[in-house]
Parts: sequence; C-alpha cells; structure tokens
Amino acid sequence: MTIISIILVFVVALLAGMGSVLDAWQFHQPLVASTLIGVAMGRPIEGIMLGGSLQMITMGWMNIGAAMAPDAALAAIVSAILVTGPAGVSVREGIALAIPLAVAGQVLTIFVRTATVVIAHLADEAARKAKFRTIEYLHFGALLLQGLRVAIPAMLILSIPSTAVVAGLNAIPTVITEGLQIAGGFVVVVGYAMVINMMAADSLWPFFFLGFVLAAVTELNLIAMGIIGVSLALIYIRLRGKKTVDVTTQQSTFDTSSWKRLTKKDQRSIFYRLGFLLASFNYERMQNIGFGYIMIPAIRRLYPDDKVEQAAAMQRHLEFFNTHPYMAAPIVGVTMALEEERANGAEVDNAAISGVKVGMLGPLAGVGDPVFWGTLRPILGALAASFAANGSWIGPILFFVVWNVMRLLVLWYGEQIGYQQGKNITQNLAGGIMQDVTLGASVLGMFIMGVLVPRWTTIYFPLVVSRVKNPDTGKTVTTTLDQIVNGQLLSGLAALLLTMGVLWLLKRRVNPLAIIFGLFVIGIIGRMLGILGLQA
Repeated sequence: MTIISIILVFVVALLAGMGSVLDAWQFHQPLVASTLIGVAMGRPIEGIMLGGSLQMITMGWMNIGAAMAPDAALAAIVSAILVTGPAGVSVREGIALAIPLAVAGQVLTIFVRTATVVIAHLADEAARKAKFRTIEYLHFGALLLQGLRVAIPAMLILSIPSTAVVAGLNAIPTVITEGLQIAGGFVVVVGYAMVINMMAADSLWPFFFLGFVLAAVTELNLIAMGIIGVSLALIYIRLRGKKTVDVTTQQSTFDTSSWKRLTKKDQRSIFYRLGFLLASFNYERMQNIGFGYIMIPAIRRLYPDDKVEQAAAMQRHLEFFNTHPYMAAPIVGVTMALEEERANGAEVDNAAISGVKVGMLGPLAGVGDPVFWGTLRPILGALAASFAANGSWIGPILFFVVWNVMRLLVLWYGEQIGYQQGKNITQNLAGGIMQDVTLGASVLGMFIMGVLVPRWTTIYFPLVVSRVKNPDTGKTVTTTLDQIVNGQLLSGLAALLLTMGVLWLLKRRVNPLAIIFGLFVIGIIGRMLGILGLQA
C-alpha cells in the first residue's frame, strides 16, 4: 500500500467523521464513504458493492434530537478498509463486522459530544468579549474531533488484523456501552431544563404542563403540536385584552431610509455557514455554538463598532437550540430579520428572539425529520443502492449529487423565506404589538418544551417487579417497572421528574457539565443493576 493510499484513506475517514455529525454532504453514508475508501485502495468496485449493501442495512439509522443511531461512518470506513485493504476480507465478512463497528463508533461519538460541552463553555467566555474568531476556531475544533474519532481508528485498522479488531470490540464491557447508550436517551433533559430556566415565568408553567400531558397521552405529531401551541398563544394574548395602537397611523413615524441592512453578501455568507450548524453539537445546548457561528456575519454587519452589542447578540444566540439541520434555515432567516429590526431601534428584546426560535424549532423538526431522514434519504438510498449492489458507479454518484442539490436549495430558499417573512412580521412595530409577540413566543416556547420532554427523552425500566401465575391459563404474567411508570401511571413521567430535578440543580448553580457526567454515571449504574435498559 502506497503513502498516497494512506493519505487518501485518512482524508476520506476525516470527512466521514465530520459528515456524521454535520449530516450535510453525506460523506458518512456507506454509499459514499465505502466507495471513496475503495478508490483510495485501488479496488473501487468492491467498495461500491459493500457501500450498497451497508446502505440498505443502515437505511433506518438517523440522528433525531440528541438520540443517536449506530455510527454508519466508522462502520462504513473500517469495513471498507478491511474489504479493500491488506486484510482482504470478503464483502460478506465486511458487512458482518459493520454492526459492532457501528456500536463502537456510537460510543466514541458520545465521548466527543460530551467533551464538546467544555467547548461550549469556552464559547460563552469568548462571546462575553465578542471574540468571534475564537468562537469560529472552537466550532471547527469540535468538528475536527469528530473527524479524528473516525480517522484515527481508520489508521490503526490499516495495521491490525481483522480478527484482532473483532476481539477488541468484544472486549468492551456491555454494561459500559449500553450504559452510555441508555444515558444518551435522557441526557437531553439538561438542555430542556436550561431553556425552561431562562424563559419560564410563573404564569407560563400551565402551558408547559399542558404540552407535556398532550404529548404523553396523544399520538399527535410535532406539526400538530405546533399548531396547538400557536393557537394557545393567540388565545392567551386575546384574553389578556391588551390594546395595541393602530399600526396604520404609526407606520409613517418610522424612517427606514437610513436603517442598517443585511446585504446579499451577508445573506450568502450565512447560507454558506448553514451547512456547519451541527459541527459542535454538544449534550448541554446541542446546536447552540453552530447557531451563533451562523449569525456572526449578521452581528458584524448590524453592530459594526459596538463591542457591547456584539457580545450581547452572540450571547443571545449561544442559548439552547436544536432542530432539523435543514429546517434551521427559515429560523435563521427570521432571526436575521429580528436582529435587523433590533439594531435599528425597534422594540425587539431578548425574550422575543429566543421565544420565536424555541417556538419554531419543534414544529420544523417535526417536518424535517420524517421528510428528510424518514422518507427522502431512505428512498434515494435504496434506489442508489440497487445500482451499487451490482458495482455500478451510478449508485454513489446519483445519491451524492441528487441529495446535495436538494439540500442546498432547501437551505437557500428556507433562509430567504424566513428572512422576508421575519421582516413582514416586524416591519410595522407599534404600541404593544412587540410585547404581544414576545408573550406569544414565550407561551409557544414553554408549550413546545413540554411536548419535547416526553417525546425526545427515552428512559426505559426493564426491572421485573412481579411475576404472577394465572390459575386459569397457567401462564405467568410479568410486570416490569416500565409498565408501571410509563404505562399505568403516565408515559414520560420519569422524563418529567428528571427534567424537574435538573432544573432544581441549575437553579442552585450546579455546573451543567457536572450534571451531564452524573447522568452518564446513572446510565451505567442503572444498566449494571438492571434498573435501566435499552428499549427493544
């Protein structure tokens, strides 16, 4: 194997590792990753065939919220190295090795996402000083860690026999791997609690609990929940009976000729950055550094000589944020418009901006996850894999080109639509309109947080509490703790109690990083004692 092949393998593995967290260009998908490794090794057809087979296996693997699927990137890269490299294992053997490799990659991802929480706190410090370049370095530093988590194992695999690889994977105690996976299902409550702690007023708690109950007892999707939340916000504002000034009489008082505007260059710069939203995904505030990174061109344009306002704006956008990465584009667009209005003296406060963001993230995730991850990618992947299974180049090329053309169009027009609609929403600010918008956004945000707690948090209790023999049938009826907590009581009750517990800790200024590590320990100990488990 030549030095050029080794360098190419490292680059491909690095791109795949970064792609697995970005979920943008899809370099981590087996159709692309295995093909590129095959090219680097001089055996592209075997790489294409392996990629097609693995694509079918991983078709349903998707990262939603903080929930992680097995890692397709490490599985595709290492399997392809073993098939097309010196080990020379068969495609069938490569497929068999993919699953344990995917689990190992999942564990490595958990470690990196946890470590990135430290980076998030370093970004907070940089934001307070308006050090945008530092935030950019931190953002891409986290992305580099994700790339190295695949690239380094890939380099090691080149010199290790495949039998030793399998033995090493099997040597990891199940209680550790499953404990980390279990904790990954409920560590998301830290982010929820931080948002609630930021925006909750006493009058808004009923909306949180209403959202929780509706999510727990109904099968309504996030789109329907978003509609209900908007309706509740409008009703609440109307019932308050607050009168607003007629905007038609106030519109003329606004002279917008000298307003600071975001240029097309700014909009394009933000568009380019949208693909890196997830680069520094972390377990505390998830996509927050990515959102702040995206907004940097707007902040620089709107507050060019004011370090205080720049710092305040960046801190606003380092709050919790998490939605489908493609559906983030319209949220970014609306936020651009709100920042533009604020920079020009309009009554747009922090709560308004934060509330609009939180209110939109849930419903838009409810659109993006099923449409892109649950429908379009599996369909396109299956079509492309049918070509790749026969060693045809059409498979990986079709998948890569079609997906990215579609993705880029969604990002650009999503940003533009959000920006224009955001301007329409705020262009006639007068009287109490913005106060109503702020209140409505807060109501919607608290309602959506209530919805997300049971929907995006996974806590499963497999512990058997009783076994009763039915005298009529002779069969033994087994009752688990999960059937009691999430069945007989209320689905999501454990998630609610955990969220309230984390919120209690945050109010007592406990470091969120310490809470996250504590939850991972709980996951491992819970798995060890048989109290917590992975849901089948």
